Amino acid sequence: MTSDSRVKIVLTASATEMSDFYNSPFIAFVAGFAKGPVPLWLVRKKLYPPVERNGDGRAKYAPYGLRKVEALLLENGFDESEVAVVHPFDLDAVVSSNTKAVGISSMDPTGMGYVSKTYSSIVGGGEPLNAIEFKALVQHPSIKNHRPKVIVGGFGAWQLERRKVAESYGVDCVVIGEGEETVAEIFKKAVNEEPIPRVIRTQTSSENEKIPCIKHAAIHGCIEISRGCGRNCQFCTPTMQRKRDVPLEKIMKEVELTTREGGDHVTLVTEDIFLYGAKDKQFIPNKEAVLKLVKSVASHPSVKAIQPSHMSLAPVAYDPNMVRELAEILLEYSWYSHEKKPIVTAETGIETGSVRLMRKYMAGKMLPFKPEQWKEIVSQSFGILNDNNWYPLATLIVGLPDEKEEDVIETLELMDDLKDYRAFYVPLLFVPLENCFLMNNRGAEVDSLTRARWEFIVHCWKYNMKIWRDTFLEQRIHNPLLYKLVKRMSIPFIAKVAGIYYGIKHGKEMEDAIWKMVNA
Repeated sequence: MTSDSRVKIVLTASATEMSDFYNSPFIAFVAGFAKGPVPLWLVRKKLYPPVERNGDGRAKYAPYGLRKVEALLLENGFDESEVAVVHPFDLDAVVSSNTKAVGISSMDPTGMGYVSKTYSSIVGGGEPLNAIEFKALVQHPSIKNHRPKVIVGGFGAWQLERRKVAESYGVDCVVIGEGEETVAEIFKKAVNEEPIPRVIRTQTSSENEKIPCIKHAAIHGCIEISRGCGRNCQFCTPTMQRKRDVPLEKIMKEVELTTREGGDHVTLVTEDIFLYGAKDKQFIPNKEAVLKLVKSVASHPSVKAIQPSHMSLAPVAYDPNMVRELAEILLEYSWYSHEKKPIVTAETGIETGSVRLMRKYMAGKMLPFKPEQWKEIVSQSFGILNDNNWYPLATLIVGLPDEKEEDVIETLELMDDLKDYRAFYVPLLFVPLENCFLMNNRGAEVDSLTRARWEFIVHCWKYNMKIWRDTFLEQRIHNPLLYKLVKRMSIPFIAKVAGIYYGIKHGKEMEDAIWKMVNA
């Protein structure tokens, strides 16, 4: 990419966020793990290679949030020649003395997110990759030499303020919250060399009209179909926001743009695919709206795969026919497979099996049902999903404030009820996110976990290895004899190594938990 003196604003993100992880949205979670002893150049090459570049060197694909910022700038007075979206490895070629601002989008700049906090603590090996790459970005020589204003936003921007590191990182402005109301003005001030605030906390936009359509394609073909949730779970930020659906015509406009720029995979970005089109402040699924949405996307001749990002479980139990009809479409556009058969998946939150904690912290999570029905809803929903080849990726939270041993036992009992279903479980330590009710509470720390909590974490990963090991091995080992040997040895070997490692790292509670679960 040759330097262009017309570029006034450069938009970018860290190397872990400017990669499609070999076209796998869920593998991208490993960016929350530590690098360990592996050289950074090797991780960059083998785990998160850079996105493709266009002929002019600009990024062909970029994080969806960054594309929204780009669109806001282009709709508010800036020209395409003045705004460049680039991979951080290309900053040398585009940042010059004429560059007045560098805008950075970040999901997890300091490694305080749920996945980063949990697995960098448990596995060890230093800082999470997300934090390493963000630090490398803000300390890039081109930024230091030319000193443009550095403006950081995105879901994880709050971490810079919480940890008080923005100034030491050289960040001039931290934007916390949605950007439709403020982003353009901030960049205009930066370009005009006017003062900009150190921290801006924005208000949630209530008007869909202010949310622009992206102008260029996003990584993984991300297209927002709704924003916010409205269930008011106290540990989560999006659930505190009223749900707003994006009109279908806007969605299809972004589908057309994505395919025109070479994408054939579409990720439907939402807190709940099943509640698209549902009435405001109600949690009754609108089957017709959901099916119309997915059928419309599937009908585009260039779309080959469709991946919903998130779902909730209560609508599954409420309307099993919706799930069945939706699966019939999505299985034809499957992004993933299990045992060589197409499957549908999406992230969902179980969080806990404790009725007491459900009632205390997330009483809206199971609406239109009651907290006392939660375990029944989860089991019933998993059965319905699996019957339709839909395998959920489910999160569970360890160490919620006031969590007692009996709450952990209830969750273990729920997991036992789910043992015959197909899913992938991700246990996570509680993290007090910004702008949630529990933001001022203390997060869960790995060194303070009880034996029951360790057993729960190990239980989840033993299940994952058992269910998903064969699919993982089948994709990588094609010799039948070697496959059988590795399959027979893998879990006992991993357990032995893990027992020794975690016994040293975290003490006897973790070691005992591993052996208890393996020998069960």
